[in-house]
Amino acid sequence: MSKFNFGLRVERFAMRPPRDDWPINILEGAVRSGKTWSLHPKILYCCTYDVGGLKVITGVSKQSVHNNVLHDLFDIVGSKNYSYNRSSGALRIFDSDWLVIGAKDEGSERYIRGITIGVAICDELSLMPKSFFQMLLSRMSPPGSRLYGTTNPDSPYHWLKSEYLDNSGLRSSRTLWSNHFTMADNPNLTSHFIESQRRLYSGFFYKRFIEGLWIVAEGAIYKDSWSDELLYDLRDEPGGLKTRIGHTQRIIAVDYGTINPMVFLDIYDDGKIFWVTREYYWDSGAEMRQKTDAEYADDLVEFIGEENNAKVIVDPSAASFKVELIKRGIWQVDADNEVNEGIRISAMALNQRLVRFCRERTPRTIQEMQTYAWDRKAALRGEELPLKSHDHGPDAFRYFAKSEIPYWRLACG
Repeated sequence: MSKFNFGLRVERFAMRPPRDDWPINILEGAVRSGKTWSLHPKILYCCTYDVGGLKVITGVSKQSVHNNVLHDLFDIVGSKNYSYNRSSGALRIFDSDWLVIGAKDEGSERYIRGITIGVAICDELSLMPKSFFQMLLSRMSPPGSRLYGTTNPDSPYHWLKSEYLDNSGLRSSRTLWSNHFTMADNPNLTSHFIESQRRLYSGFFYKRFIEGLWIVAEGAIYKDSWSDELLYDLRDEPGGLKTRIGHTQRIIAVDYGTINPMVFLDIYDDGKIFWVTREYYWDSGAEMRQKTDAEYADDLVEFIGEENNAKVIVDPSAASFKVELIKRGIWQVDADNEVNEGIRISAMALNQRLVRFCRERTPRTIQEMQTYAWDRKAALRGEELPLKSHDHGPDAFRYFAKSEIPYWRLACG
């Protein structure tokens, strides 16, 4: 741990023995503020903490727990001092046994039903289902049981905020302790890194991920990211972009629709900029004719062209359409359809001006990117979802961004 310096507030939490902690302990706030790192010494303290029941580490998935928590923890303790079965989640640190559990959906609470838990480490707590968190707390019956959670902020209507963090009764009874962290609490960050992170975000995303505020997602999603700088005229398209030496990869992003519009976006990556050069937009309602999957597949073959040199990213729910593509020998993969993360990555790419849309050939997508909006009614329920209206071009772009734009491209933009 000598490679990492703790900020004062992080250190106070990280080095506090579990016996002095409250039953529920939550660290919330900005990205890169040291929240997750502070769990490592706490886990080591808990290895020797004398409490009944199992010790568990939870996250959205076992893979996310490994990426966010265990990878660095294993570096700290050394390869001789741990064993981990990725399949079963069985983890041993020194002489202490733990269980890693994924909690990605409402059904995940079945994994802890009936067991007794003494220590729970919860990564990305706000991304867990409420039912899982409630079941987890109900299993923590041993005297001295401790729950430690980290989270980035979400909607102020999110159940974690409204029912727990803002619950004065839990605080007055010394049941729930929490603390808010910002990048200033992490002395390991350079000023250059902090400034680069600030450039990635604007508006709503800046307030949430940089300032660490629990605010409502409302209005146009990309209103603070959009600019005319993102547009280009066909005459200004780089010469030779569409030749094999002019781009590193060609990608077709598909938002599948039968009753709703079907959209293809033709995207070229030249290593610096993602050029959205053309769109196919078939609105069966406006056209008064609904096409079959076979007809759409034929249209996509024509859209790609004779060279068939594109990677096609398709909505994973479009099973029948994908069958038609396979028949035609089209290389296609499932899009990563994680909505909120896809929107966040899209916004970062727009902020960094890593994308250009052709005015003449992507008019519907350009229009929809500017009107793509949050669902206010869903926000009041603590959910963050885009309105299912005029969202087809933005959804296709989101599939592309989440599936194909690596973080290093965003950070170096």
